[in-house]
Amino acid sequence: MNWQDTTIGSICDEHGGDVQTGPFGSQLHASDYAEHGIPIVMPQDMQNGSIVCERIARLAPQFLNRHQRHMLEVNDIVFSRRGDVTRFAVVTETESGWICGTGSIRIRLKCPTLDARYMSAYLRQPQIGSWLINHAQGVTMPNLNTGILRALPVRLPPLSEQRRIADVLDRAETLRAKRRAALA
Repeated sequence: MNWQDTTIGSICDEHGGDVQTGPFGSQLHASDYAEHGIPIVMPQDMQNGSIVCERIARLAPQFLNRHQRHMLEVNDIVFSRRGDVTRFAVVTETESGWICGTGSIRIRLKCPTLDARYMSAYLRQPQIGSWLINHAQGVTMPNLNTGILRALPVRLPPLSEQRRIADVLDRAETLRAKRRAALA
């Protein structure tokens, strides 16, 4: 089997993707937030590779034009930029059009030979978490930047193998969820 050893940055460069930080506090003002509007994905909204909406902040629609470059698309990966740098989420159809928030970094791979479910499982590996922690900057609070995420190593099998791996892991998670429910 022909596995490819590459990096996030190389995948982005090859397929027209990019790695971009969310807006800084000076770009996303307190007056931009609203009770109803476009959800803004912050680090606290990322759990187990997914986005949760329990406490999600929202952008007032009239400010959307100012934040177009931070808009999320399906299969984007959003990472926490500081603190728990292993925290990430993969954007689904539901979150497409939402905004990458302050304290987050968005990865857009645009790679037709990459399965988002495989990538999510790959990024959850303890070795990847260790790599991120070891390469993060900062003494009191670890911080990621676009350069660090671009250097993140990625091991890619052929697309058919990625899908097979993702299917096996999805089935295993379904079984674990049923067992947890039965125990509860």
